[in-house]
Amino acid sequence: MEENKMAEETKKSYDEDFKRHIVELYEAGQTRAELAKAYNLHPTSVSNWIKYYKASKSFKAKDNLTDEQKQIRELEKQLKDKQMEIDVLKKAMVVMLKP
Repeated sequence: MEENKMAEETKKSYDEDFKRHIVELYEAGQTRAELAKAYNLHPTSVSNWIKYYKASKSFKAKDNLTDEQKQIRELEKQLKDKQMEIDVLKKAMVVMLKP
């Protein structure tokens, strides 16, 4: 039965104004636990919003990547591009070698 309850729950989405409001309340002195309880939020969500906002004034994950994570994303993009180039060249070679 516990599995059914978890399967029925959907991931809640909050807009940036709401998240900013929560961060402002935290900065005004409320604790993470108080905010989570008062607004029926998961404590980890509150902590992440505070951490992200302090780091970059943004709640978007892409704005809160470490330098290493950004470099990995860039390298993955470059690798994907090169793999596509190789596939195109392989297909071109097959076409050109046909009699």
